[in-house]
Amino acid sequence: MSKAYKHSYKMYSPWNYQKQIEDLNAASEQGWQLVKVGCFHSKFLKNPDIRYRYQMDFGKIEDMGRYIETFREQGWEYICSTFNGWHFFRKLYDPSLPEGAYEIFSDRESRHEMNNRWARLALIIGILIAGFAMFFGIWMLRKPRLAILTILLTFLVECLFLLRGWLIMRNPNSSRKWRGDGAFLAIFFAVILLGSAVSLTLVNLRPNFSTSQRSDSITEPIVDNRWVDFEVRYTDNYYLDLKLDAPEPMTFEIISENGESVYKVTDTSFHEEDIRLRLPKGRYWFSMTCDTGFELSCEMD
Repeated sequence: MSKAYKHSYKMYSPWNYQKQIEDLNAASEQGWQLVKVGCFHSKFLKNPDIRYRYQMDFGKIEDMGRYIETFREQGWEYICSTFNGWHFFRKLYDPSLPEGAYEIFSDRESRHEMNNRWARLALIIGILIAGFAMFFGIWMLRKPRLAILTILLTFLVECLFLLRGWLIMRNPNSSRKWRGDGAFLAIFFAVILLGSAVSLTLVNLRPNFSTSQRSDSITEPIVDNRWVDFEVRYTDNYYLDLKLDAPEPMTFEIISENGESVYKVTDTSFHEEDIRLRLPKGRYWFSMTCDTGFELSCEMD
């Protein structure tokens, strides 16, 4: 007879690990015994003839062999570990024993230390993410644009998520049976994926190019020479670096598809970076008017 397996794709927040333990115990009572577990995936083998109680531990282990042997001596069978530091154990269930016999930690201090290990890791990651959020926040203040705002909001969501978990794990007496916690975790990952996808899409859709023209002398005046066109695919702030030099005043313009001048400068010598332009969706042209030789370069982002 072939072995029967089933797979589960439930998500659990790190501070709600007790809910995952309860679900593993319930599955064992129904005849499904854990074979392998990952961050978002668990595999079970059908075996209704035995029943287990499960427990979890968290932390980086230097001597894994000794670690497993220590738990084995206490009657715990090692199952597997996840890449993010959770270790799974089980013990055969004996209904004649009290529930306290299935506690992996012998005292409150041991459990509190395990909670603190996760809390310290969450705090370190949270500080790193907060640093990135601060960096993009400063960037947003200097050069506001939708792509940067999307990245900033995504980092802030991650910070709030880790802060929530850190506060819970720092309190050993707090209840971890949070209603809707699985849905909250799913929304968290959806926000990260969506935020990353949106920001990358916005960056890729932006016009990003540089161009230049130069002439030491011209035989006749240049009037409204539209020499570069580009497309703006969504309304946002766009930034222009412009440098022009000419013996006599020359004019540089950005003209929209309806003929409206959205930016204009007339000068003999002009050099400025990060000129903010609020451009609606549409097509635009660079236009130049001059009577003499000139040197002109610009970059659009």
